[in-house]
Amino acid sequence: MKLISPPSVKSQRHVTLVYVGAENCAPCDIWQRNQGTAFRDTAEFYRLTYREVKSPSLLDVLKDDHWPEDLRAYRQAIGRHAGVPLWLVIADDRLVLQGSGATQWQNMVLPKIKSLLH
Repeated sequence: MKLISPPSVKSQRHVTLVYVGAENCAPCDIWQRNQGTAFRDTAEFYRLTYREVKSPSLLDVLKDDHWPEDLRAYRQAIGRHAGVPLWLVIADDRLVLQGSGATQWQNMVLPKIKSLLH
């Protein structure tokens, strides 16, 4: 987990969650089927913008072809050896958290989303 910037004063925030994964990634498939499906049924999901960046291969996760133009600036914060599944939590256009793996989703990413939205 990498904390990028401290949270600002509580107010109504525009929160974006970016999921980064690959088609040939077993942990990504597991997250999509289990925690991802469960998250889509939560109140928090409907209060944020959800975006996905998926590549066909783990080796191509950071390639421009798979990243929408407006998200490429956030990609710069991802290390070349970062694992997937990976999430970027963006609040008011600022990257506030980057986490990867099921444990960080449960222990860091999801709690951060909840704290930003409540």
